[in-house]
Amino acid sequence: MHFSKILGVAAALLVTVCATPSFAQLDVDKNRSYFSPDNQFGIGFNNKGGTIQYALGPAFHLGINLALDFYKDSAHSGTFYDFGPYAKFLFSGNVIKPYAYAALGLVQPETGKASLNKTTTDSAGRVITVDLPDMEVRIYLAFGAEHFFDQNVGIYGHVNLVNALVSGGGRPATTEFGLQGATVGVEFFF
Repeated sequence: MHFSKILGVAAALLVTVCATPSFAQLDVDKNRSYFSPDNQFGIGFNNKGGTIQYALGPAFHLGINLALDFYKDSAHSGTFYDFGPYAKFLFSGNVIKPYAYAALGLVQPETGKASLNKTTTDSAGRVITVDLPDMEVRIYLAFGAEHFFDQNVGIYGHVNLVNALVSGGGRPATTEFGLQGATVGVEFFF
């Protein structure tokens, strides 16, 4: 008799667990919407130059900065060239998707300036050498937002919050926090 009660309770518990409707809903990631590029190459144009990128998925982009900056800001003096890889992680969002941005820049500051040194090598003539400023390695961290009109076109903007000089330029490594400039642009994916 005792065994039949245990069997009855176990059967009732089994029926209760199996028959109870599940309230779990399918979790929809808004980054996986139609309006985010997915496995697509792209090009971009911004106020500092251009980019070439690849959307590994709707939430993660890798690219290369191709920046030739003609204006002065707090981190650089004069014209500078900035070439290097970047990564962008887009968070969930409907119309506007916030993102975190990290870039490694190989920066050639004061690109428009050079000094000429004339040295005599032999009686046949002179050799003219051009001395360019030292290359700098910088790390940029930024936060921004992007709006995709469709899977192929997006506009974006971010504010640089960290600008770290890792090496080069004959200066010691430094890290600057705060508003370090902004970037706005448009991306086209194919």
